[in-house]
Amino acid sequence: MVRQAPTLAGINTNLVIALHALLEEQHVSKAARAAGLGQSSMSYALARLRAHFDDPLLVQKGKRMVPTRLARSLTGPVWRAVADLETVFRGASGFDAATSRQTFHVASTDNLELLVLPRLSQLLRAEAPGIDVRVFPLLEDWRSALRGGELDLKLGRSYDPGSGLVSEELIEERLVAVLRAGHPIRASHLSLTQYARLLHVRIATSPGMQDTTSDLIDAQLAARGLSRRVALTVPHFLVAPFVVASSDLVLTAPRSLIDVFRTSLPIRTATPALLKTEYMLSQVWSAHRTDEPALAWLRGAVRRCLAPA
Repeated sequence: MVRQAPTLAGINTNLVIALHALLEEQHVSKAARAAGLGQSSMSYALARLRAHFDDPLLVQKGKRMVPTRLARSLTGPVWRAVADLETVFRGASGFDAATSRQTFHVASTDNLELLVLPRLSQLLRAEAPGIDVRVFPLLEDWRSALRGGELDLKLGRSYDPGSGLVSEELIEERLVAVLRAGHPIRASHLSLTQYARLLHVRIATSPGMQDTTSDLIDAQLAARGLSRRVALTVPHFLVAPFVVASSDLVLTAPRSLIDVFRTSLPIRTATPALLKTEYMLSQVWSAHRTDEPALAWLRGAVRRCLAPA
Protein backbone atom coordinates (compact mmCIF):
# COMPACT_ATOMS: atom_id res chain seq x y z
CA MET A 1 0.00 0.00 0.00
CA VAL A 2 1.40 3.40 -1.02
CA ARG A 3 0.81 6.11 1.53
CA GLN A 4 -0.07 9.54 0.27
CA ALA A 5 2.47 12.20 1.25
CA PRO A 6 1.27 14.84 3.75
CA THR A 7 0.07 18.01 2.04
CA LEU A 8 2.41 20.30 4.05
CA ALA A 9 4.74 21.38 1.26
CA GLY A 10 5.46 25.07 1.48
CA ILE A 11 3.91 25.40 4.96
CA ASN A 12 6.05 26.39 7.93
CA THR A 13 4.70 24.08 10.64
CA ASN A 14 6.34 26.26 13.32
CA LEU A 15 3.38 28.55 12.68
CA VAL A 16 1.19 26.01 14.48
CA ILE A 17 3.03 26.78 17.73
CA ALA A 18 2.63 30.50 17.15
CA LEU A 19 -1.07 30.10 16.35
CA HIS A 20 -1.60 28.03 19.48
CA ALA A 21 0.00 30.74 21.63
CA LEU A 22 -1.99 33.52 19.93
CA LEU A 23 -5.31 31.71 20.37
CA GLU A 24 -4.49 30.91 24.00
CA GLU A 25 -3.24 34.34 25.06
CA GLN A 26 -5.15 36.58 22.60
CA HIS A 27 -2.31 39.08 22.97
CA VAL A 28 0.79 39.32 20.76
CA SER A 29 3.32 40.13 23.51
CA LYS A 30 1.97 37.46 25.88
CA ALA A 31 1.85 34.92 23.05
CA ALA A 32 5.47 35.72 22.20
CA ARG A 33 6.56 35.04 25.79
CA ALA A 34 4.52 31.83 25.95
CA ALA A 35 6.10 30.55 22.71
CA GLY A 36 9.61 31.71 23.59
CA LEU A 37 9.76 34.18 20.69
CA GLY A 38 10.50 37.87 20.38
CA GLN A 39 7.55 40.19 19.85
CA SER A 40 8.64 41.06 16.31
CA SER A 41 8.85 37.35 15.43
CA MET A 42 5.36 36.75 16.80
CA SER A 43 4.00 39.77 14.89
CA TYR A 44 5.59 38.35 11.70
CA ALA A 45 4.05 34.93 12.44
CA LEU A 46 0.62 36.51 12.90
CA ALA A 47 0.99 38.30 9.56
CA ARG A 48 1.93 34.99 7.87
CA LEU A 49 -1.05 33.24 9.48
CA ARG A 50 -3.43 35.98 8.41
CA ALA A 51 -2.19 35.72 4.84
CA HIS A 52 -2.48 31.92 4.85
CA PHE A 53 -6.04 31.82 6.20
CA ASP A 54 -7.13 35.07 4.49
CA ASP A 55 -8.62 36.05 7.84
CA PRO A 56 -7.50 38.51 10.55
CA LEU A 57 -7.79 35.74 13.21
CA LEU A 58 -7.49 38.27 16.07
CA VAL A 59 -9.22 41.65 15.92
CA GLN A 60 -9.00 44.61 18.25
CA LYS A 61 -12.08 45.18 20.42
CA GLY A 62 -11.62 48.00 22.88
CA LYS A 63 -8.42 47.34 24.80
CA ARG A 64 -8.23 43.64 23.95
CA MET A 65 -7.99 41.33 20.98
CA VAL A 66 -10.72 38.77 20.31
CA PRO A 67 -10.65 35.75 17.97
CA THR A 68 -12.70 35.73 14.79
CA ARG A 69 -15.18 32.97 14.05
CA LEU A 70 -12.56 31.13 11.99
CA ALA A 71 -10.01 31.45 14.79
CA ARG A 72 -12.47 29.96 17.29
CA SER A 73 -13.08 27.02 14.96
CA LEU A 74 -9.32 26.40 14.79
CA THR A 75 -8.84 26.26 18.58
CA GLY A 76 -9.55 22.55 18.96
CA PRO A 77 -7.57 21.30 15.95
CA VAL A 78 -4.59 23.52 16.84
CA TRP A 79 -4.61 22.34 20.46
CA ARG A 80 -4.66 18.70 19.34
CA ALA A 81 -1.87 19.32 16.82
CA VAL A 82 0.39 20.81 19.51
CA ALA A 83 -0.46 18.02 21.95
CA ASP A 84 0.36 15.41 19.29
CA LEU A 85 3.69 17.14 18.53
CA GLU A 86 4.57 17.08 22.22
CA THR A 87 3.72 13.37 22.35
CA VAL A 88 5.91 12.65 19.30
CA PHE A 89 8.98 14.38 20.68
CA ARG A 90 8.61 13.42 24.35
CA GLY A 91 7.23 9.93 23.85
CA ALA A 92 3.74 8.70 24.73
CA SER A 93 4.54 8.52 28.45
CA GLY A 94 6.59 11.72 28.53
CA PHE A 95 4.11 13.89 30.44
CA ASP A 96 5.62 15.24 33.64
CA ALA A 97 3.22 17.31 35.77
CA ALA A 98 6.11 18.87 37.67
CA THR A 99 7.59 20.46 34.55
CA SER A 100 4.57 20.72 32.21
CA ARG A 101 3.33 24.15 31.15
CA GLN A 102 0.04 22.83 29.80
CA THR A 103 -3.26 24.71 30.02
CA PHE A 104 -6.45 22.71 30.62
CA HIS A 105 -9.94 23.94 29.72
CA VAL A 106 -12.75 22.66 31.96
CA ALA A 107 -16.51 23.27 31.97
CA SER A 108 -18.18 22.76 35.32
CA THR A 109 -21.31 23.28 37.36
CA ASP A 110 -20.65 25.72 40.18
CA ASN A 111 -21.24 23.18 42.96
CA LEU A 112 -18.40 21.02 41.63
CA GLU A 113 -16.25 24.12 41.20
CA LEU A 114 -16.73 24.75 44.91
CA LEU A 115 -15.82 21.17 45.81
CA VAL A 116 -12.86 20.75 43.44
CA LEU A 117 -11.13 24.07 42.80
CA PRO A 118 -9.86 25.01 46.31
CA ARG A 119 -8.10 21.65 46.66
CA LEU A 120 -7.03 21.59 43.00
CA SER A 121 -5.30 24.95 43.37
CA GLN A 122 -3.30 23.57 46.32
CA LEU A 123 -2.45 20.41 44.36
CA LEU A 124 -1.26 22.43 41.35
CA ARG A 125 1.01 24.59 43.48
CA ALA A 126 2.53 21.54 45.14
CA GLU A 127 2.83 19.16 42.18
CA ALA A 128 2.36 21.06 38.92
CA PRO A 129 3.29 24.73 39.32
CA GLY A 130 3.48 25.31 35.55
CA ILE A 131 0.02 23.96 34.73
CA ASP A 132 -2.85 26.43 34.29
CA VAL A 133 -6.57 25.65 34.42
CA ARG A 134 -9.30 27.67 32.72
CA VAL A 135 -12.79 26.97 34.12
CA PHE A 136 -15.93 27.94 32.19
CA PRO A 137 -19.68 27.75 32.90
CA LEU A 138 -21.42 24.60 31.75
CA LEU A 139 -23.29 25.60 28.59
CA GLU A 140 -25.56 23.60 26.32
CA ASP A 141 -22.88 22.83 23.69
CA TRP A 142 -20.34 21.25 26.06
CA ARG A 143 -20.53 17.91 24.22
CA SER A 144 -19.45 19.36 20.89
CA ALA A 145 -16.75 21.39 22.67
CA LEU A 146 -15.32 18.18 24.16
CA ARG A 147 -15.45 16.36 20.82
CA GLY A 148 -13.83 19.31 19.05
CA GLY A 149 -11.04 19.78 21.59
CA GLU A 150 -12.11 23.21 22.84
CA LEU A 151 -12.72 21.60 26.25
CA ASP A 152 -10.65 18.94 27.99
CA LEU A 153 -13.08 17.96 30.74
CA LYS A 154 -16.67 18.48 31.86
CA LEU A 155 -17.64 18.25 35.53
CA GLY A 156 -21.26 17.95 36.57
CA ARG A 157 -24.28 15.72 36.99
CA SER A 158 -23.90 12.18 35.68
CA TYR A 159 -25.95 10.94 32.74
CA ASP A 160 -25.29 9.37 29.35
CA PRO A 161 -22.93 11.86 27.66
CA GLY A 162 -23.55 10.64 24.13
CA SER A 163 -21.40 9.14 21.39
CA GLY A 164 -17.67 9.73 21.38
CA LEU A 165 -17.53 10.71 25.05
CA VAL A 166 -16.58 8.82 28.22
CA SER A 167 -18.09 9.42 31.66
CA GLU A 168 -16.61 8.48 35.04
CA GLU A 169 -18.71 8.72 38.20
CA LEU A 170 -17.03 10.58 41.05
CA ILE A 171 -19.26 11.02 44.13
CA GLU A 172 -22.91 10.74 45.10
CA GLU A 173 -24.84 13.93 45.78
CA ARG A 174 -28.20 14.46 47.49
CA LEU A 175 -30.74 17.25 47.11
CA VAL A 176 -32.03 19.04 50.21
CA ALA A 177 -34.47 21.86 50.78
CA VAL A 178 -32.83 24.99 52.19
CA LEU A 179 -34.71 27.50 54.34
CA ARG A 180 -33.72 30.40 56.58
CA ALA A 181 -33.17 29.52 60.23
CA GLY A 182 -36.27 31.46 61.36
CA HIS A 183 -38.59 30.17 58.64
CA PRO A 184 -42.22 29.68 59.79
CA ILE A 185 -42.05 26.01 58.77
CA ARG A 186 -39.96 24.27 61.42
CA ALA A 187 -40.26 20.64 60.27
CA SER A 188 -37.12 18.75 59.25
CA HIS A 189 -39.14 16.68 56.77
CA LEU A 190 -41.46 18.34 54.27
CA SER A 191 -44.45 16.58 52.76
CA LEU A 192 -44.96 17.16 49.05
CA THR A 193 -47.92 19.40 49.85
CA GLN A 194 -45.83 21.53 52.24
CA TYR A 195 -43.00 21.65 49.74
CA ALA A 196 -45.27 22.65 46.84
CA ARG A 197 -46.90 25.48 48.81
CA LEU A 198 -43.58 27.23 49.43
CA LEU A 199 -42.19 29.93 47.13
CA HIS A 200 -39.11 28.58 45.37
CA VAL A 201 -35.75 29.82 44.10
CA ARG A 202 -34.57 28.06 40.94
CA ILE A 203 -31.14 28.00 39.33
CA ALA A 204 -31.34 28.85 35.62
CA THR A 205 -27.89 29.30 34.08
CA SER A 206 -29.27 30.53 30.76
CA PRO A 207 -32.71 30.93 29.12
CA GLY A 208 -34.04 27.67 27.70
CA MET A 209 -31.22 25.45 28.97
CA GLN A 210 -32.39 22.04 30.17
CA ASP A 211 -32.61 21.81 33.97
CA THR A 212 -32.63 18.13 34.91
CA THR A 213 -33.12 18.80 38.62
CA SER A 214 -36.11 21.09 38.17
CA ASP A 215 -37.65 18.75 35.60
CA LEU A 216 -37.35 15.85 38.04
CA ILE A 217 -38.93 17.83 40.88
CA ASP A 218 -41.80 19.17 38.77
CA ALA A 219 -42.54 15.71 37.33
CA GLN A 220 -42.84 14.21 40.82
CA LEU A 221 -45.14 17.02 41.96
CA ALA A 222 -47.27 16.71 38.82
CA ALA A 223 -47.70 12.97 39.44
CA ARG A 224 -49.42 13.92 42.72
CA GLY A 225 -51.48 16.65 41.12
CA LEU A 226 -49.28 19.38 42.61
CA SER A 227 -47.21 22.22 41.22
CA ARG A 228 -44.89 24.84 42.72
CA ARG A 229 -44.37 28.51 42.14
CA VAL A 230 -40.85 29.60 41.23
CA ALA A 231 -40.77 33.17 42.52
CA LEU A 232 -37.13 33.86 41.63
CA THR A 233 -34.51 32.45 39.29
CA VAL A 234 -30.79 33.15 39.63
CA PRO A 235 -27.97 32.17 37.23
CA HIS A 236 -25.87 30.13 39.68
CA PHE A 237 -25.95 28.38 43.04
CA LEU A 238 -23.58 30.68 44.89
CA VAL A 239 -26.00 33.59 45.32
CA ALA A 240 -29.08 31.51 46.13
CA PRO A 241 -28.21 30.68 49.80
CA PHE A 242 -27.90 34.41 50.53
CA VAL A 243 -31.38 34.98 49.06
CA VAL A 244 -32.82 32.18 51.17
CA ALA A 245 -31.13 33.47 54.35
CA SER A 246 -33.02 36.77 54.09
CA SER A 247 -36.43 35.59 52.84
CA ASP A 248 -39.07 32.88 53.15
CA LEU A 249 -38.09 31.36 49.80
CA VAL A 250 -36.90 27.76 49.61
CA LEU A 251 -34.03 26.45 47.52
CA THR A 252 -33.54 22.85 46.45
CA ALA A 253 -29.79 22.31 46.18
CA PRO A 254 -26.96 19.78 46.61
CA ARG A 255 -26.17 19.09 50.26
CA SER A 256 -22.39 19.36 49.78
CA LEU A 257 -22.74 22.89 48.43
CA ILE A 258 -25.08 23.99 51.22
CA ASP A 259 -22.77 22.56 53.90
CA VAL A 260 -20.19 25.18 52.86
CA PHE A 261 -22.62 28.01 53.71
CA ARG A 262 -24.17 26.69 56.92
CA THR A 263 -21.40 28.02 59.17
CA SER A 264 -21.68 31.58 57.83
CA LEU A 265 -25.40 31.98 56.97
CA PRO A 266 -28.53 31.54 59.10
CA ILE A 267 -29.92 28.67 57.04
CA ARG A 268 -31.02 25.12 57.73
CA THR A 269 -31.91 22.10 55.62
CA ALA A 270 -34.98 19.91 55.44
CA THR A 271 -35.71 16.72 53.55
CA PRO A 272 -38.46 17.04 50.93
CA ALA A 273 -40.63 13.98 50.37
CA LEU A 274 -39.42 13.52 46.83
CA LEU A 275 -39.06 10.00 45.46
CA LYS A 276 -35.48 10.52 44.29
CA THR A 277 -33.03 13.03 45.73
CA GLU A 278 -29.72 11.17 45.14
CA TYR A 279 -27.66 11.44 41.98
CA MET A 280 -24.05 11.02 40.88
CA LEU A 281 -21.50 13.64 39.88
CA SER A 282 -19.10 12.72 37.09
CA GLN A 283 -16.30 13.87 34.84
CA VAL A 284 -16.63 13.52 31.05
CA TRP A 285 -14.00 13.64 28.30
CA SER A 286 -13.52 12.76 24.64
CA ALA A 287 -13.10 9.01 24.06
CA HIS A 288 -10.21 9.44 21.63
CA ARG A 289 -8.20 11.19 24.38
CA THR A 290 -8.64 8.52 27.05
CA ASP A 291 -5.00 7.39 26.84
CA GLU A 292 -3.55 10.90 26.67
CA PRO A 293 -1.15 11.14 29.65
CA ALA A 294 -1.81 14.80 30.46
CA LEU A 295 -5.57 14.38 30.51
CA ALA A 296 -5.28 11.17 32.53
CA TRP A 297 -3.27 13.13 35.10
CA LEU A 298 -5.97 15.83 35.26
CA ARG A 299 -8.73 13.25 35.77
CA GLY A 300 -6.73 11.68 38.57
CA ALA A 301 -6.20 15.10 40.14
CA VAL A 302 -9.97 15.71 40.14
CA ARG A 303 -10.56 12.34 41.81
CA ARG A 304 -8.01 13.15 44.49
CA CYS A 305 -9.66 16.52 45.15
CA LEU A 306 -12.94 14.77 45.88
CA ALA A 307 -11.47 12.04 48.07
CA PRO A 308 -12.07 12.32 51.83
CA ALA A 309 -9.43 14.52 53.49
